[in-house]
Amino acid sequence: MSKKINISIPAPCHENWEAMSPTDKGRFCASCQKNVVDLTKASDRQVAEFYKNNPNECGLFLDTQLNRDLLIPKEKSRFWAAASAAVLSFFAVGTGQALAQSEPVATQETISKGLANKTVSLYISGTVVNEHNKPIPGVKVVVKYSTLQTVTDHEGRFTIKAAPGDTLKFTDATFETRKIKVTNATEYTVALEFKEKTVRKPSQIMGRYL
Repeated sequence: MSKKINISIPAPCHENWEAMSPTDKGRFCASCQKNVVDLTKASDRQVAEFYKNNPNECGLFLDTQLNRDLLIPKEKSRFWAAASAAVLSFFAVGTGQALAQSEPVATQETISKGLANKTVSLYISGTVVNEHNKPIPGVKVVVKYSTLQTVTDHEGRFTIKAAPGDTLKFTDATFETRKIKVTNATEYTVALEFKEKTVRKPSQIMGRYL
């Protein structure tokens, strides 16, 4: 089991970030004579890699990146990815059928807005992120006018069955509700905004992390 990484800054630096001299990866602090790396747009994996390779460096973070376990998805084995691609290619050539992401395509009787229509439903997937492009787990995803629903996982990912023309509704207690129309695409990225009255936007925190 991999060790969890939690970044914290018990004693934040009070130097003025904007007054520091710009560098390739951030800014140079004349007070402590150190380069401060801007990590506010880094993914959890990038933060973990930087922490591993630069344990004594200073960084600029958003407070939403601190004091929590970093979410680092496991990397798929290159061998198994190549083997899976080869198998799918073999079956595609042998049967003349194209497979997309190994997901089945089904025809079902659906009821939309009270009218019975025979449509083709697809298994569609996507990622729900915040305004800083960070994944949001636990977001409820519902196909309107149906009983189909799911919840995003710890990487903000979801998969649900819907037909082109359906409406997907995304709801969460701390983010504004959003609706999107399903098209023929099978992959979506949905960005949600913070509810300004209930959740403050993340501030920047600078200092050496532990």
